[in-house]
Amino acid sequence: MKNLPRWLQSLIEYFSSSISKKIIIPYALLTLVLAAMGIFIITNLVAGSFEDRLKNQLLEAGRVVSDEIVNRERLRLEIERVVANTIGVADAIIDKDTAALEELLLPVILNARLIDSIIIVDTQGKEVLRFYREVNGDRIFIEAGGLDLSEWEAVNKVLANPEGNKQIQLAEGFDNNRLIIYTVGSVRTAEGAVGAALVGTYLEKELAVLQSLALAQLTLFNNAGQVIVTTFVMDREEQAEAFKVFTPERYRQVLESEKEVTFLDQTQVPEQDEITNSLTVRDRSYRLAYAPFMLRGQVYGVYAVALRTNFITDATNESRTWLIAIFSIGVVTVFGIGYSVSRRITNPILRLVRTSEAISAGDLNQRTGLKREDEIGILAVAFDDMTSDLQRLLQIQEEEASKLNAILNSIADGVIVQDLKGEIVVMNPAAKEILETVGHDLAQSTLQNIENSKLVPLEGEEYALLLNHLTGLDFSEVRRIDIGRLSLSASSALVLTSDGAQQGSVVVLRDITREVESEKLKDEFIKSISHELKTPLTAIKGYNNLLKMMLEMDPGQNMGDRQKSTVETMEKEVNDLDNIIQAMIDLNQIDAGELGVDQSPIDLSELIMTETEEWMEKMEEKELSFELLLPDTPVWVAGDHDRLARVIHNLIKNAFDYTNPPGTVKVLVKQENGQGQVDIKDTGVGIREEDQRFLFTKFFRAVHEESHFGKAGGAGLGLYISKAIVEAHEGQMWMESQPNHGSVFSFALPIIDPDSDDLKDW
Repeated sequence: MKNLPRWLQSLIEYFSSSISKKIIIPYALLTLVLAAMGIFIITNLVAGSFEDRLKNQLLEAGRVVSDEIVNRERLRLEIERVVANTIGVADAIIDKDTAALEELLLPVILNARLIDSIIIVDTQGKEVLRFYREVNGDRIFIEAGGLDLSEWEAVNKVLANPEGNKQIQLAEGFDNNRLIIYTVGSVRTAEGAVGAALVGTYLEKELAVLQSLALAQLTLFNNAGQVIVTTFVMDREEQAEAFKVFTPERYRQVLESEKEVTFLDQTQVPEQDEITNSLTVRDRSYRLAYAPFMLRGQVYGVYAVALRTNFITDATNESRTWLIAIFSIGVVTVFGIGYSVSRRITNPILRLVRTSEAISAGDLNQRTGLKREDEIGILAVAFDDMTSDLQRLLQIQEEEASKLNAILNSIADGVIVQDLKGEIVVMNPAAKEILETVGHDLAQSTLQNIENSKLVPLEGEEYALLLNHLTGLDFSEVRRIDIGRLSLSASSALVLTSDGAQQGSVVVLRDITREVESEKLKDEFIKSISHELKTPLTAIKGYNNLLKMMLEMDPGQNMGDRQKSTVETMEKEVNDLDNIIQAMIDLNQIDAGELGVDQSPIDLSELIMTETEEWMEKMEEKELSFELLLPDTPVWVAGDHDRLARVIHNLIKNAFDYTNPPGTVKVLVKQENGQGQVDIKDTGVGIREEDQRFLFTKFFRAVHEESHFGKAGGAGLGLYISKAIVEAHEGQMWMESQPNHGSVFSFALPIIDPDSDDLKDW
């Protein structure tokens, strides 16, 4: 700055002396620069937009032609299949029965108005019958036995390999020398090929159809650069002159191009140094795009798509003049308005800046005092209102913080609030008391600095390593933590803002030592009483089975229907009581982590079939439709037969109990994602959404208030035990339900190979 000339220093100081000059001068310079750039860019864009549009139209026309070539080939292929598969055609070829062939195939070519020729040849390539249309009409001619097509490459390939791919032959018509595209396929019987069918269309008619779809002129060239056929109306001499730009070299370039559909390029007129992008036909200029003419993966030439270009120059020149004029006027107007507006903005902005600086320093009594009707005035009023609201909010926040602190301190459970880094933000006295009982150092450290290890009492104190027990919990998840003789219940939840952003997490600790001890005593009591009841129940069940056996062995004994009903009732009630006691024993084993499974290879389909047999009669008595859908092949899993049978029994029983007649119960078995899956679907009363999350917990039974199902028996352990059994088999269990629309209970087990060497010990 010191080395600059004096006049330049003065100029810089003048322009940077106030905020108004800092806004106005850059704005003016930027406007001028953008104006110049805008005029340059837009004029060039306008000039090039028509060119780009023409190229895009050419590309699109090329794609349309390519797609329609495939569709036309598909049409010929469909008609060839109709000819080859028409009943009686093969026999007529064998018998050389032209009358029968004519009767069978004449309706085909009459109905297929887009097909111009059908030829039937025998296995020697000799013509048996030929249909063809006149070029510019619908009249059909029929010839027989006059042609030898054995020299045609496509015919030879089809006859040599009847089961191979269809072939294409581009040939001249036999009566009018018009080019025809034939699709060639074999005609076969059970003993083998008996001949071939050729279905063709005139090439010039093909191009006429493609022209109507692409809305462009089309020309087809051979590998010598010569015109095969064109939609341009011109004679041979005009074609040679107009298309001398297409040479064998250009043909090769098109085929070697990496472009998928078309090949756009400049063309050099032979014997001239001038490079031209267009083709002139009768004083009309056209732009060309090229693409290979391919049929069934084989190149039969190159076609050119041509669009007129005369409109580009006129439209570009006219648009350029108007755009420059309009843009120049707009720039001058914007500059003038912007200059005036910027001057009105700068003064009140300075006032806002001074006020905001005072407020940021802590003086909340400052106000801008601006009274204007424009946006600056609205901003100033909003700023003053915001400052007033901020004063009130600070006061309210202090009051609320005091209330929340009092509430938090009065909560009997321990509450710990952490930020996103795991630092303790808030800890109430109850939390401090709980943590101090397991380690006095914990209250002074962050939870993330505690390592994950087994909780072991140390000399003189119990030091708890709680990090992975208190953090990483799912939302609303409750976890029990045992530390020596102390048991804690830890639950975690996310701390979210009103817009859903996470601010941290909160952990609630509760001393549940007494509840855990009471739970253990209850479990021991259940275990003891279950085993004690099992012994007399076994004796009762045995005596009842003996009575039933005596009835079956001596049906003539003096025992009435009432006694028989009593024996059957006793058997049912004893079995129900035995199931309840077994469920209590299983519950005790699950809680103790001692639920064992004796695994062996099991066909899940066979197990399902066996378990559903006992339900057939019950379903029929209740007027329920019972369906069993099994796969065609066995579904092998490694499992405990008796425990899996109990799972299936529990799920079917629930579907039976909670489905009103007339209803439906379906059992489906399938293999999916390497697992054997069982779905039990019913059309029953369904389960309320608020009850679904408790379904797989102990002693919970969903109640449907509008039906008698709320009185159904059971201890509420079936689903809890069933899920534990499935998970012990490394499987999963889940459900879906809607009230009054039924439920679907499913479980899946890993599929095994029953012949694997790893399973020989089972």
